[in-house]
This record gives sequence, structure tokens and C-alpha cells, in this order.
Amino acid sequence: MIPSQPARSILLVTSAAPSQSPFSTSEKRPPLGIGFLISMLRQAGHDVHFIDNYLQPSDFLETGYLQRNHIDFVGIYANTICYRDTRRMFHAMQSLRQSRQWQGKIIVGGPHTSVAPQTIPDFVDYVVQGEGERAIVDIVAGKVADRIVRYPRIENLDELPMPAWDCFAKLPYKWEVDFFSEKPVFTMNTSRGCPFGCTFCSVGSIWGKRYTCFSADRIVADVEHIVSRYGAKGIYFREDNFTLDPKRLRRFCELMIEKNLRIPWVCESRVSTLTRELVELMARAGLRGFYFGVESGSQRMLDFMKKGITVQQTEDAFRWCHELGVKPAASVVVGVPTETDADLTATQHLLSRIGPKVTWTNVFVGIPDSALYRHALANRTYEYIDDRGLVYLRGHN
Repeated sequence: MIPSQPARSILLVTSAAPSQSPFSTSEKRPPLGIGFLISMLRQAGHDVHFIDNYLQPSDFLETGYLQRNHIDFVGIYANTICYRDTRRMFHAMQSLRQSRQWQGKIIVGGPHTSVAPQTIPDFVDYVVQGEGERAIVDIVAGKVADRIVRYPRIENLDELPMPAWDCFAKLPYKWEVDFFSEKPVFTMNTSRGCPFGCTFCSVGSIWGKRYTCFSADRIVADVEHIVSRYGAKGIYFREDNFTLDPKRLRRFCELMIEKNLRIPWVCESRVSTLTRELVELMARAGLRGFYFGVESGSQRMLDFMKKGITVQQTEDAFRWCHELGVKPAASVVVGVPTETDADLTATQHLLSRIGPKVTWTNVFVGIPDSALYRHALANRTYEYIDDRGLVYLRGHN
């Protein structure tokens, strides 16, 4: 079949992590969003290159990589934490264009384009917000005239190809989890969007509140593929809302049991979407651990952050896990606006009661376009705003 458009050469890259960050940047896992873009571009007949600077910083812009590989488009994944390196790459590519050493186009996507588009230099050709799979194919085909590009949400995610696992499988990512020793553990992301309104989070600004997801049948087919093709020994469902749709969750578990897919897996979940019976079914289907957003042991703080959960729901979920042999981990956030010593003590007491296998303590930093970011600006409770737009409260440690 002759492609309707000429084949192009496209480089997709991530941005290197900063040397210092208010958030952990040590966990290096395959960038699944780029994996979907690679597969979409390949389907359209293009030659796709990939460099993960977040995993291993490179000097590709200084060593003639773009010229040697005749790169027509460079697409950069930008998040706010790593935006300094994104900006460095923008200016390096623009310098190459001004000196006529390279004449390609620059595309940027990722969370930062939705929360802080005003920080992106005018010379960047395309700024993609939200889902990029269909947008990038049309940009490369010359079908997009606008600089700011935001396509409608994809209604049926099952139509997407699998991420380009061949680009990731041999790279030194983190291929394990805290809950079991088997590896490699492949990361999967099977849903997008979040209907909840947690005020410390900017996911709603990026994806919107509408929730879309791959079907259970599609997820299990992908699991079977990476087990048979790449030797996966475990799965980590790294997404905010794997357990949000109970019908999908039940179907997934039942398929795993029916097909006798004896592969351990972990997922992230809200405590409010679970019942003991659901956790029991998940454990029978291979679940070994949960990552829970506990956030606080103070109901006042949970309500202030609009988390939509109760302390009792957290205690129930952890109790079910301990009873059923599932290992729960807890993420908490401290230093949130209005937090008192009594609130912090309540969090410490809750953690001692629920006994998480792992606890992550995050010191609050205002993320651009989150509700608490706006609260800190409006109430002037911040001490410092850095060059990426992150807001630090007075006394931040």
C-alpha cells in the first residue's frame, strides 16, 4: 500500500530531570505516552526515532544527530518539573535553524503545555495540549494550521495501537516494584481523565474531568502480548483511576482468572472505590499491592483538599488488604495551606494504625493551574515562585 503522504523522519524526546527538584525524579519507567505516539506515527508510514533524556541525558543536539538522521520534526514531551531542559532544547534547536544547520519543525506536548502554555517560546511551531496521538499524525502530514493544537478526546481508546514496547524493552528503566520480587515488571496505563477535584492536583487541567479507559478485554490482550513477546513477569498499572469503573475491574479480574494468567500485578487506587469483596476478587486475579493516595489523617484537611474520601475509608481499605494478603502503600502530602500541628499529628497517628508497606511523604508545592496553586497566589501565602512556575509556601522545607 502506497502511503498518501510522504514518509517523514521524526524524533521524539523526553526532557532531562533537574539536578534538584521538589518532587522525586529517581523513578525511571517507560514513557508510555511517547510509546503511543511512536506506534501511531509508524502506522502512518513514518520513520520514528526516540531518545529518553529523562532516563539518560544525551548531547544529541550538539553532535549532529538531527542532521545525520535527516530529522524533519522533533517532538518534545514537557512536564513542569523538567521544563528547564525543555527550554534549553527549544533554544538549541532554534539556534540550529537560525544558523541554517537544521530546518525542521519543533513540536511540544505533555502536561506543561496545558498548565503553562505562556512559558513556551513563540518560535516553537506546534504546542499540543491533551491527547496527542491523532494530532501529531496530522501535524506531520501538514494538515494542521494552528500553533496551539487541542483535539477532541478519543472516544474509544481501544482503537489505539499498543505502545512501542520494542523501543523500551532493552533500556535500563526501573523494571521492578516494591511489592514482589519478580521482574521485569512492565508499566501499563489504561485510563485517562479524572472526575475528582483534588485541589493539589492539575490532572483536570490536562485531561479534563471526563474519564475514558481501555476495555478489560483489550487490557488482558495487551498483558498476554507483553508476557509472550517480552517476557513480562509482572504488571504495574500506573494511573490515577484503575479501579474507578467496577464493571471494567470485575471483567478484567474474571478474564485474568479464566485465562489462568498467573502474573502478579499492582495498581494505584482511591480508597473510596473499593469494597472488601472487590479486593478479594482482585487478589484472586493476581493483585499483590496497592498504591493509595492517603494524603492526610485529618478529615478537615481531606475536605479542604476536596479529596472526596474519609479517614474511615482509608482504614477500611488498609484493613481489607492486610486481611487478604495484599500489600498497601500510602502517599501523604504535608505542608498544605492551613495545615496545623494537630492535622500533622493526625496523619502520623493514621499511618501508625494502618501500617503501610511503604510510605511516601510529599511536601506541598503548588503546581501551575491547580486549585491550591491559585489559593496560594490569591492569599499570598507563598514565599517563592521558581522559573517553572512552581509555588513554594513560606517556611517550605
